[in-house]
Amino acid sequence: MDAFLRELHAFGAGDLNAVFATLNEAGLCREALAYWTGRGWITVAPHSPLLALRGEELHRGIGLQEFCGALRPPSLVEPSGPATPAPDAKEEPTSHENP
Repeated sequence: MDAFLRELHAFGAGDLNAVFATLNEAGLCREALAYWTGRGWITVAPHSPLLALRGEELHRGIGLQEFCGALRPPSLVEPSGPATPAPDAKEEPTSHENP
């Protein structure tokens, strides 16, 4: 993956066939390709589906971890903590009736 990213930065193109051979799983290959193209980091060459061209959004600040999806922008990170009350939590009465 590191060589692929270096090729994109240095030459404006990278070998998708080598990436797909490294990932070695069709679903993962499709997911990675969708991730990169969706962010504008690469485009698939119109003359060859095994060649990636540098996309308009790819810049030197994108490192290997972010390129591989390890770092997520803060807007995409889910808040921590349970979204619903714990099963043993007692609910407060919603009506204001006198006991």
